[in-house]
Amino acid sequence: MTYFLRYPNPYAAHVLSCDVISRTLTPAGTLLTTRLILKRGALPKWAHSIVGRAESWVIEESEVDPLGKTVRCRTKNLDHVKVMQVEEWVMFRQTAEG
Repeated sequence: MTYFLRYPNPYAAHVLSCDVISRTLTPAGTLLTTRLILKRGALPKWAHSIVGRAESWVIEESEVDPLGKTVRCRTKNLDHVKVMQVEEWVMFRQTAEG
């Protein structure tokens, strides 16, 4: 569950806000969470004329399956998509060794 405690924290100054949009427990026991995150990053000077600002809204959708012992998370940007689309997938799974 440490994955979900990464924002906000004092070492991630680039994250301006993080809000839970929805959280649902499925009949199978899987926890589904959607978070909206506002991030700020440094841009090269040439990028300011294209993007306009160094802030970006990001949607994070996660699934925690305690029976399958997996955590899946997908994160993607919601703005600046005509210039650049960023999508990140991550999956954590318990190994046979525990």
